[in-house]
Amino acid sequence: MATSIQPTDPLLANLQANILKGHGRNFAHHLFIRFKNEQINNAKAWIGLFAATSITSARQQLTATEAFKAGLSTDGGTIFTLSLTSKGYDKLGKGFLKPASEAFRSSMSGRSNLLNDVPGEWEEGFTGIDACIIVADDDAATAKAAADKVLASVSAFAVLLLNQRGNVLKTKSGIGIEHFGYADGISQPLYLSDDIAHQPSTIEWDDATDQKLLLVADPGGDRDDFGSFLVFRKLEQNVKGFRDAEGDNPPAPGQLPVVKDVDGNDNDELAGAMIVGRFENGTPVIKSSVEVVNNPPRQTNDFNFANDTNALKCPFHSHIRLMNPRQGDLLAGDVRDHRITRRGIPYDEVNRIPEDRITSISDDLLDKNQPVKGVGLLFMCYQSSIESQFEILQAFWANKGQIGPHITGAQDSLIGQGTNPPKTLPAQWGQPLQTAPFSFSGFVKMKGGEYFFTPSISFLKGLGTQ
Repeated sequence: MATSIQPTDPLLANLQANILKGHGRNFAHHLFIRFKNEQINNAKAWIGLFAATSITSARQQLTATEAFKAGLSTDGGTIFTLSLTSKGYDKLGKGFLKPASEAFRSSMSGRSNLLNDVPGEWEEGFTGIDACIIVADDDAATAKAAADKVLASVSAFAVLLLNQRGNVLKTKSGIGIEHFGYADGISQPLYLSDDIAHQPSTIEWDDATDQKLLLVADPGGDRDDFGSFLVFRKLEQNVKGFRDAEGDNPPAPGQLPVVKDVDGNDNDELAGAMIVGRFENGTPVIKSSVEVVNNPPRQTNDFNFANDTNALKCPFHSHIRLMNPRQGDLLAGDVRDHRITRRGIPYDEVNRIPEDRITSISDDLLDKNQPVKGVGLLFMCYQSSIESQFEILQAFWANKGQIGPHITGAQDSLIGQGTNPPKTLPAQWGQPLQTAPFSFSGFVKMKGGEYFFTPSISFLKGLGTQ
């Protein structure tokens, strides 16, 4: 059983927000900057002051959340964090205090052969990054004003490479979704005692997770000072291509076979749900061959694959089964050993969804506007080891369909990169007969990214005193 973190734990004071618990804000600006070599002393002074006056600690984040829940405030406030690349540490003269990680020191582009990335096709702003500042708020105008203020301050010692804006997408029932229309962010590792205690059900699966998979003792901090490795990847989604292939846009021919539900009835939604591992509203296919609608809406995460070791309900190549293996999958060691803590947020650069619809997105709205580019997901995750967590998930599980000692024969249809062999699905949910092979991939494109370390606040404060 994982040891939970209590609200009074000393580590919360100098741990940055968004690591233990997602910031939960509707709008976020991700500011990627490069330090000017001749202004490094000014950069260090500014970072020290920014850490002392603006960066949000995990304790401040939790306190604001509790005040909001208790009705003592109407807004949790703006969140600020700052993360550094390996080159950023070097420029600040702190290379000797970098956390140990070959992947971090190599950079994401330096690991492109492993990840099947193509840096030459990335957006220009992802080259030469030294730091990423995240500014997030529930109000779009407030988030923009705060980000603009930060940019005005850093312009004296840094160059802005990219201001990547993200905003959440929610249905009228409050379910968070991504641009393909599927529920997102349901299963997350939990570290805080209150979050662990308030799980609806833990009969088959408990999201309580050991903090050793998240936190890294900060070499530049004091005792009880921790940070975490941050992975950022901009993933563009071809919504029309995906919906065409699913068969949602007649007369465009779909690429997926029609799969029968448990009762032998054709279900047009089941094949797509098997590719993802959940129906659009979050119903896991391991539990049901039809979308289950609850009132009020609730999402199920208490399941494992112990009764589906032959993958006749949830295929081995389903996105959620590859990215979050559970009991019933063949793994060397604990199924949780490679788990990441996701903090992604959608982005929209073509105004697909008006801002005033952020919490009231309907199927009709999604159907009317299906861009082929300009929208997607700003994938982010925290972990204690890039090599044994994110890179295992992307390079081996997603790209090769390889879970531990067993090969599934197909990569992840959503984020897998490289060759993608044809797949099959059970012709009927729970039955061994398979469909004819089909191809379904290429709807997500990697646009750029980087590896960061989000250090302790005390380390960043110290930069300003030197």
